[in-house]
Amino acid sequence: MGAAAAVSRGFGFIRVLVIAAVLGTTYLGNTFQASNSVSNVLFELLAAGALSAVLVPTFVELLDRGDNRRAEHLAGSVLGLALVVLGGITLVGVVAAPWLAHVLSSGARDAHVAAAQEHLATFLLRFFVPQVLLYALGAVAIAVLYAQRRFVVTAVAPIANTVAIVIALVVVRRLVGPGEPGLALTQAEKLTLGIGGTLGVAGFVAVPTMALWRQGFRLRPRLSRNDPEVRRLLGLSGWAIFQHAGAGLLLGASLIVGNGVAGGVVAYQVAFVFFLAPYAVLAQPIHTTILPELSIEAARTDRDAFARSLCWALDGMAVLVVPVSAGLVALAVPIMRVVAFGHADQSGGVGLLAAALASLSIGLFAYGAFLLFARAYYALGNSRTPAVVAIVTAVVGVVVMAVGGALTEGSAKVAALGIGHSVAYLLGATWLAVGLSRATGHSVIPRALPRALVLSVGIGAAAWWAERTIASTGRAATLVVLVALGTIGAAMYWAGLKLLGGPPPALHPIATGVDE
Repeated sequence: MGAAAAVSRGFGFIRVLVIAAVLGTTYLGNTFQASNSVSNVLFELLAAGALSAVLVPTFVELLDRGDNRRAEHLAGSVLGLALVVLGGITLVGVVAAPWLAHVLSSGARDAHVAAAQEHLATFLLRFFVPQVLLYALGAVAIAVLYAQRRFVVTAVAPIANTVAIVIALVVVRRLVGPGEPGLALTQAEKLTLGIGGTLGVAGFVAVPTMALWRQGFRLRPRLSRNDPEVRRLLGLSGWAIFQHAGAGLLLGASLIVGNGVAGGVVAYQVAFVFFLAPYAVLAQPIHTTILPELSIEAARTDRDAFARSLCWALDGMAVLVVPVSAGLVALAVPIMRVVAFGHADQSGGVGLLAAALASLSIGLFAYGAFLLFARAYYALGNSRTPAVVAIVTAVVGVVVMAVGGALTEGSAKVAALGIGHSVAYLLGATWLAVGLSRATGHSVIPRALPRALVLSVGIGAAAWWAERTIASTGRAATLVVLVALGTIGAAMYWAGLKLLGGPPPALHPIATGVDE
């Protein structure tokens, strides 16, 4: 799954860099990114919790005992209900597109810019809001695939999204011609952006859905109002919706506050893709593949095995994620100097991108740990606790974003967005860790974290000093320096682990932590 995610994230880099290059770190880029994110925000706020990891333990139980028909019925019932609810919300969203566009453009200080943004966003939102229906189908399909222990196909699904959006942006570039595009697009240019964004989501959803159909699992929406299993899942999912609403609040705040800077939304979302790459390659495979095992151990009420599996996952994430986090913070500027091209390499674009990447990367381990702990609570049949924690900490993060954005300008305003995100997940992970320690009777603090943190901070500081001392100029020379520093830093980190007692058991096969 990690290898597949690495390939997928590589394509994801291409997508966001093409967006930044074609649309630029401009108000046009802000408008497209913000409008295209509205469906994601709505889905996170309203349904993602109901259609995510909460379903996996139930599907694991049904599929492991060979009850495929019941699993199909349950998946179809959940999907049918989601489509009915989200269908009504989609109609409201399409009608209310002008109001949504007004909210998205409210951060712009120039009245003429805000008016132009509002006009373009209203047009794009009528294409993008219906994407919530596609996200619902994809979420149920992915939950079933996770329960079947089929992880690779879900990891490569975003490639289809990248292909569609890149093609659309290439067409827009040809239509616009040379020069930086403005907010006053032609009808053809607007249609290309709107259709391309929606086709990207359709491609992303088609991959897991077709994978299920090819193996004979029939995912058909149906309505089963009186099914007790559906009612039980809705009870769990109701709380999980609030957990995902926390992520939606943070994303929504970043869209509004980030629009206070030309290109702020683009910079934050480009950096967020870079931030998610190590998470998707190094952390998500760990907590995704451990969830079925946690579900089985929770069903057996084997708290000792449950705690061992949880610590195995947490130690692995600490050893692998923390050094990457330190490297991204230390080398954010040269990294963005290498990858930024086109309009993103102009008018301070590199500074905006680097500020967003560094501030987000501080919280990389906390982000992965929070999502791991939330899944552990799902396996225990408790979706209320992570929901409450997510909402409370997201509100704190939004306040940090809003206050920081109001007090700063330029790159510092973008950095405030990442700091708010990092603060929210650090508080949330700490809160959930304490609760799981009490629930299992075992400490879930990663033993590998102190070693990983000390080594990573030291090596990261040395890499920052070395890069500034070398002061390379030019994209190619900077890339050579980054590769050299990364290679040397990785070797020093691994040698440091050896000197401090060797890599933790988390880097050995999972059986050492689960089946002993």
